[in-house]
Amino acid sequence: MTPVRARKKLSICLVDDNRLARCDLANVLDNMNAYIPIVCSNIYELIDEYLCYTLKGPPNFIISEWYKDFSDPDFVVIFSHSPLATIPIIILTDTSRVKSVKPPPEMVIIGTLGKPVNRKNLKEMLTDYIKHKK
Repeated sequence: MTPVRARKKLSICLVDDNRLARCDLANVLDNMNAYIPIVCSNIYELIDEYLCYTLKGPPNFIISEWYKDFSDPDFVVIFSHSPLATIPIIILTDTSRVKSVKPPPEMVIIGTLGKPVNRKNLKEMLTDYIKHKK
């Protein structure tokens, strides 16, 4: 009998234009037992490709690099009408900019983390959100 890997608990979409940063964060998430069905270089790609990658259902979270487009009213309309609009998002940015990031209220932002991402902080943010959601 072949050993079967247990189903991972969380499904997370990962969005970052830096390939190395995506790889590093994917490794952190994999070590946290998260399933990563979508890895994209920008949020528009995620919107376009979303249905292709989510045949098993929607992800629990989106973890995305901060993009200046998040402040663009045209983007907010596009995002609000996409299937991503109700999925909670964790924003990643340079540690020096964490407090200055102001996401639009139309996006379900659960928190902002500085890069490089600390596994403990990410796990706490996800766990706290899940506990308060129940």
